Order: sequence, then structure tokens, then C-alpha cells
Amino acid sequence: MHIGALGRFLSMVIGITGGIGCGKSTAARIFERRGFRRVDCDAIAHELVAEDAIVRETLINTFGEDIRRGDGSLDRKKIAAIVFGDERRLEELENILHPVIRERWESLIGEEPEGDWIVEVPLLFEKNLQNRVDFTVCVFSDLPSQVERLGQKGMDRAQALARINRQMPTKEKAEKADCVLLNEGSLAFLEDQVNQLLTRF
Repeated sequence: MHIGALGRFLSMVIGITGGIGCGKSTAARIFERRGFRRVDCDAIAHELVAEDAIVRETLINTFGEDIRRGDGSLDRKKIAAIVFGDERRLEELENILHPVIRERWESLIGEEPEGDWIVEVPLLFEKNLQNRVDFTVCVFSDLPSQVERLGQKGMDRAQALARINRQMPTKEKAEKADCVLLNEGSLAFLEDQVNQLLTRF
């Protein structure tokens, strides 16, 4: 009989979300170190844009030949520029990518249904995917922490605030989640919260 990462006889799929710059990936990697199989939906999206022929052609047909580079690859920055601040175009992009992303991560879980999984889903609540996981976690950070982390990734303050303000407020995500992890202190503090959470299962 299978015993998962949590020492249980049943598997668990945890969906982890949070605002941009809140530290979803950092928290997910802690779960991974505890034996969870990790799925990063942003990484899946990048892979689809780079390698999936059907997705690539659909994007070109939707957003124009200008997003294709000379070597045939797609320019994600140009796509981002087209959809940024335009809800209709953003919705078009999401309608292309998100069903395929969901299908991919659900397929991965289906290949190892007895495992424990942590799935990073930035739009977990926006896309009403909470019912596709067993438990939801929101990683929460205050605004200065978000801006600082995004700055470390090369965004200036104006760009960071624009990205943050386009999303569902992290406070609202926290209210919807089964558990909230506070990521405003040290890595050890975040790890302690994950360890405490896992004692509940």
C-alpha cells in the first residue's frame, strides 16, 4: 500500500497561489523538499509557447505574425506588451493557454495518482480551479515585499505596481484559501509554517 510524502495512505493535491512577487515558488519548493511532486504552471506556459506547435500557431493567428522572431520562436515580451492593460486581449491569451496548462498538470498527476502534489497556479481562484485540488494555500506578502522582489527581477516600481494592481488582490485570495502562509520574514519562518501545516494532515 502506498504511503505518500505526508506519511498517509492517501495522496493529496495542494494548489498554491498568491499575488505576483509573494513567493509562491519559494513556498512550493519547501513542499517539494518535503517529498511533494511539484508542478509550476508558469513553467508549463513557457514550455507551451516555446514548443507546442498547435499553441504557437494559435497565438500567431490571434496576435499576428509580429510576435514571431526571425528564428521562428515566439517573442513572449511582445505578447505581454499586446495584452498588458487590455482585458480583452488578455482574456484571449488566457483562453488559449489555460485549458492546455490545466490539461497538462492534471495529466501529470494522473500519471502518479498515489503521489502528493504541490501545484503552483497563479490564477487558481480567478479560473475557479480550487475544486480541482484537495486543499488550497495562499502565500501572502505585504506590498513593499512584493515590490522589492519584483525589483530583484528587473521591474521598476511603476511596472511592479501595474502588475500587482492587475491581479485579484492577494487579500481576497487569502480569504478564499484553506490556509495562508505569511512570507514577509525569513526563509526559516516560511519553512516553519509549511511544517506546521503538514502536521495537520
